[in-house]
Amino acid sequence: MSALAKIVERFTPNATRRRIGPIGLECALHAMHLVQLETGRDGRVVVRARASYSYTCPLEDLLASPVHMKAMVKRALREHNFYGRNVVTTLPSPDLQIMPVTYHVASGESAEASLVNVMSDRLDGEFSDYVVDYTPVRTEERGGEQLAIVAVARREAVINYLEILRKCGLHAEHLEVGPTAIRRLVCAMSDRSRHENVMAINFGRNSSYITVVSGARLLFDQAIQFGENALVKRIAAELEMPEEAVIRLVQQHSLLPNADAGSAQSREISETLAQIVKPEFLRLVEEINRTLIYTASQTHGKQISRIYILGSLARWTGTDALLKSLVKLDVKTIPDPLKPFFKAGKRVDNVGEPAPEIAVATGLALNGKLTNDD
Repeated sequence: MSALAKIVERFTPNATRRRIGPIGLECALHAMHLVQLETGRDGRVVVRARASYSYTCPLEDLLASPVHMKAMVKRALREHNFYGRNVVTTLPSPDLQIMPVTYHVASGESAEASLVNVMSDRLDGEFSDYVVDYTPVRTEERGGEQLAIVAVARREAVINYLEILRKCGLHAEHLEVGPTAIRRLVCAMSDRSRHENVMAINFGRNSSYITVVSGARLLFDQAIQFGENALVKRIAAELEMPEEAVIRLVQQHSLLPNADAGSAQSREISETLAQIVKPEFLRLVEEINRTLIYTASQTHGKQISRIYILGSLARWTGTDALLKSLVKLDVKTIPDPLKPFFKAGKRVDNVGEPAPEIAVATGLALNGKLTNDD
């Protein structure tokens, strides 16, 4: 190799020197999200590539057609600066159940064996027909009682998904669940020198997920029937407007009026929107309060310090302020989960507005990037 070639190689980025991570891939209900991070020589984790593509057909149809899935993956890899074909991914939600499970450990029996016995009674059919993974939540002795968050999927669904990825030319390094990815993202954004209980609400179109992270430990995860579509439909019914017009309206106005900003008409619209959606948010607050009580019971009375808002409603200005006024806790919106990982003054691409919905893919891409990431 010539001296010039050696110099060029020395300054050419590669996976070893820059420690490029796997691609975080989420096949969400309405779109595919991909994120890849890399660790620079200074040890800082930054964005290498990202992409989001809306489906042109239902997710079930896409997964049933590897040809269309492959075309979408190929497009993402071609149009953006992704490196390699290794992915960390999560099973699409229609095929996955996540539930908290309490079980007792008998004397001389392992926790895993006890959990298998409990799940065998709950599952429809043979235990061997399922893939079961779990995250211990409470392991201290309480009369032998233990608590875990359990993810369950039919073995056939897991094999089919992995086979689809293989046909797309991708290699699945890890198959995780959404709560693990959200936990990792919350840890990356938090001060890890302090042990805090943090709640993250990942809003979807039809349902949302409440996740609680205690320190670096996943403590709670639950799906709730609360989503953007229900709010849009309620506003549309109250104002007798098409749903498309409602979406434009909430993009232009806040849910919480600001007396120091905007015209009197704008403030009136904001007040009206807040009054319409408040009953729906009070239902959400009931779920939050139940989670607060549960968290305190599991952490010897330690309270939630803040709530992070992610997902579709992170696009709605004033969601955090309205929720804060109802729960009396610090509420922070994360409109762009990738923002902490962009270099100052530089973005990796020009793919439009920040995507709050990319939170799970970002957490998946953080696999292996955090210290003590259990």
